Amino acid sequence: MPRIRTIKPEFPQSESVGRLSREARLLFVLLLTGADDFGRLRAAPVLIARQLYPYDDDAPQLVPAWLDELERNSFIRRYEIDGSRYLEICGWAKHQRVDNAGKSSIPAPSEEVRR
Repeated sequence: MPRIRTIKPEFPQSESVGRLSREARLLFVLLLTGADDFGRLRAAPVLIARQLYPYDDDAPQLVPAWLDELERNSFIRRYEIDGSRYLEICGWAKHQRVDNAGKSSIPAPSEEVRR
């Protein structure tokens, strides 16, 4: 279940963040709110659009490009296990402190994916 997440004050000044489009930056922040305690969530673009942009009819068409941008810039890593698509937020443990992490219902990526 998603929990309260924090955004560090220096996030907007980061050069790597500055290379992202405004839309990709917002998606990244919203992904933080939907991630489990290990920084993972399901990666089906339509599902992400419906959960994170419930009032935006055009989101299902726009989210795939924003996810591509986040992945190209190493903010997320997408992977597939048994036909299901997932993503993990890169550097999760460095940016989010989670006390008493619950058990994840989302499988971890293989080591090959993490490289």
